[in-house]
Amino acid sequence: MIPGNSSQVVAPYNVPSSGQWVFRRNCSLTPKQLLQWYLSLCAITLIVATGFLLAGFWIVLPFAGLELLLVGTAFVVYARHAADYEMIELQPNQLLLVMADGTKLTQLEWSPQWAKLSYNGKYKAPLLFSHRGQQVKIGKFIAEKDKSALHRELKAALARAACPV
Repeated sequence: MIPGNSSQVVAPYNVPSSGQWVFRRNCSLTPKQLLQWYLSLCAITLIVATGFLLAGFWIVLPFAGLELLLVGTAFVVYARHAADYEMIELQPNQLLLVMADGTKLTQLEWSPQWAKLSYNGKYKAPLLFSHRGQQVKIGKFIAEKDKSALHRELKAALARAACPV
C-alpha cells in the first residue's frame, strides 16, 4: 500500500497468517515538537514585548499575552488530534480494531470468522467492519485512491485469519 497525501500507511509485517495496518493523520509536528515550538515563540514574543514595555509602550505587552493565549489555544486543539490513529491487527482467530480519537481510545476484539468487511467504492466512503450487529467505520486517514486496494488486501487477510491452515 502506497501512502497518500492524507495518510501514513504502515504495511503489514511479514508474519505468516497475521498482519497489522496502522493509519495515522498526516501531521507536520508531533505534540512534543509543537510544545517546543510554542515555548520558543513565547520566549521571543515576550522578549520583544518587554523591549516595547521598557521603551514606554506598555500596551504591547497585554496584546502579546492575548496573542500567545489564542495561539496556545489553537495549538492545544491541534495537538489533541495530532496523534489520532486507526489500527487493524489480524491474527489467526482474532481481529483487533483500535481507534484513537483525541482522548478517546476504542479497542474491539472480534472473531475473524464472524467479521465482515464492506466498501462501496464511493468517494469518501469508509471501510465498514461488521461483527454480530456491531459496525465500525475505518479509513478516515486513508487516501481515497488507496481504499479499494486496501479493501481487497484486508478482505484476503480476513479470509486467511478466519480459516487458518
